[in-house]
Amino acid sequence: MKNLILTIMAFLLACCLAFLLFIATNQQALGKVHETISSFSVVDEIAEAKDITKEKSENPINAATEKETHKEPYNAKNYKPIAKLTTHDLKNDEIGKANLPSFSNSLQKAQTLVNKDNNASNAYNDYGIDTTCQGVHYYIFTFENKSKPNTYYRVTVDEYNKASVFDKSYQIKQQNDKPNISPQESEVIAQKYAIDELGENAVLKDVKESKDGMFYTFHEYKTERDYKVVVNKTGDVIRQPALD
Repeated sequence: MKNLILTIMAFLLACCLAFLLFIATNQQALGKVHETISSFSVVDEIAEAKDITKEKSENPINAATEKETHKEPYNAKNYKPIAKLTTHDLKNDEIGKANLPSFSNSLQKAQTLVNKDNNASNAYNDYGIDTTCQGVHYYIFTFENKSKPNTYYRVTVDEYNKASVFDKSYQIKQQNDKPNISPQESEVIAQKYAIDELGENAVLKDVKESKDGMFYTFHEYKTERDYKVVVNKTGDVIRQPALD
């Protein structure tokens, strides 16, 4: 009888010990799981903090970059309106249909050409977009001629991104004290210059209003040559490029 009781008590103690071991084992596993979850949360918090710091640090850089980037197309700061005044008043929808290279590529092409011409760094001034009588658009870019102070290069860039210098020493005329001329006087002046350039057979082919006066195109049919000129409101003559 005594042995039976001892056996039962030993069995119960063994069961209690096994239960305690089970609880201890599971608590350790649960602790590991909790620790793992906590570590993931810490990693996520650190990553999020780094992202916020990076975003804050990049925002000023992006803002500064946007301030320094010109919105194309653009004129130089404090530019002199040369190309701007000697091109036609093209409407925005017409300019939008122009099959021209990008502004930045064309400007770089023109800049390279003038810098090579006088082996100097010639500052960009302004631009214009114009069209030939055949409806072909082209850029006009102007640059300060560093070799000849107070004069400007005028350069065309066509739809094939071909740059050509057509004036190396353009000078801005002072118009403050001159009276405006009539349309008839303007045409007579343009005709005189066209005859000097093309000969007596020069024929007026087209007349348009430009931002600074009247834009005349003359043609000599025997040689198939064009002569283009702007006569501004005070009678000054500004020769224009004659693209093929």
